[in-house]
Amino acid sequence: MVYKKNAVDRMFAEVMKMLRLEDSETYRKLIKEGERNKSIEIAKKLLKEGMDIDKIAQITELPKEEIKKLLN
Repeated sequence: MVYKKNAVDRMFAEVMKMLRLEDSETYRKLIKEGERNKSIEIAKKLLKEGMDIDKIAQITELPKEEIKKLLN
């Protein structure tokens, strides 16, 4: 019976570990996607204000090519 309890405890601990949202790959991908989307939003605003593409790339950490595409 002790073996089964330990196995259940280990499985429970593993499930709880898997449920920790901030440790999940999906969570990390969603955060990264959200940060990228926010950078694009900021880049669009800065382009409207007439800021230089090099400066926008430095601020947002977006590639210059991607910022240039936002001009269209």
